[in-house]
Amino acid sequence: MSDIISLIENVAKTKSDLASASIRMPKELYSFIEGLADHLDMSRQETMLKLLEKGVELAKVALKLDDEVEAAAEIESLPVSSFHILNTNKRHSVEDHERMLSEGCAAAFYAPWKLNIDRINQGDVVFLYENGKGIVAYGKGTGVTKKRMHDGHIDECHYQELEGFERLEKPISAAEIKKTVQKNVVLLRTMSPMPEGQLLLDLIKKRG
Repeated sequence: MSDIISLIENVAKTKSDLASASIRMPKELYSFIEGLADHLDMSRQETMLKLLEKGVELAKVALKLDDEVEAAAEIESLPVSSFHILNTNKRHSVEDHERMLSEGCAAAFYAPWKLNIDRINQGDVVFLYENGKGIVAYGKGTGVTKKRMHDGHIDECHYQELEGFERLEKPISAAEIKKTVQKNVVLLRTMSPMPEGQLLLDLIKKRG
């Protein structure tokens, strides 16, 4: 990861003549780039430039986003919280992302990532985070995890319906999240505890 990240962070320091170019790519790939740009507080253009040089797949490996052993250990060590922020998985599937928003649920897929949903207790607040936009919706967990098939694989989707589900007219951006809770927040993980979540909830209610 250090090689990729150092290149990205140094791009602003490098001045050279750049040619403009237009590129079409899958929505899932573009969403990953948006999410990484949010995480690094950089523009999408700067992030995309360096990722193109080294390869998006290398970045995924370096960040260990798809490392089963790392994810399992991380889930086991996460602190208990009544607030959670869940990435809608748009970098893997736009369809899964849209289904969460249309059905008002929080979902995760395949072991060990799907086990994050089992950590949501009744009354816990879950913020749905969309790469490149921010928190786009929220609701309260029921504490009842349901299972369904995903891409032909039995019970590989764990989900909870969210009570009082609400989609936000104006998403809360990554920068605004960090400013509100006054700390860096890892937004690329499937789901992370958000002990300062009440501050985000207050912000949403203040906006009306």
